[in-house]
Amino acid sequence: MSGNDEDLVTFMEGFGFTQDEQRVVVDELNAFRSIAGTTLKRYMNRSIETIDEEERHAFLKGIMVGVVLRKAVDALEEPDLSEEEKRIDREIDNLKRVR
Repeated sequence: MSGNDEDLVTFMEGFGFTQDEQRVVVDELNAFRSIAGTTLKRYMNRSIETIDEEERHAFLKGIMVGVVLRKAVDALEEPDLSEEEKRIDREIDNLKRVR
């Protein structure tokens, strides 16, 4: 496992999901992904087809939480602006004020 995978496992354990539960889900999702010609849409459809009707809301919530978490991580990992980028931002702000 890579460091990111271990971080995710630990994170999910914090919510009560055992490593065995996580492994079963990861194995199933990896099986879907390994099918030749799989696109993101096909991957999602294969995953959704395994969800019982009464579990669809929980699955959707999971997807939405995952997207929010990904955005939060991306925001944390965004590097600080260089001096040149800051200068360009100031020039753009000045141009906006002039108009």
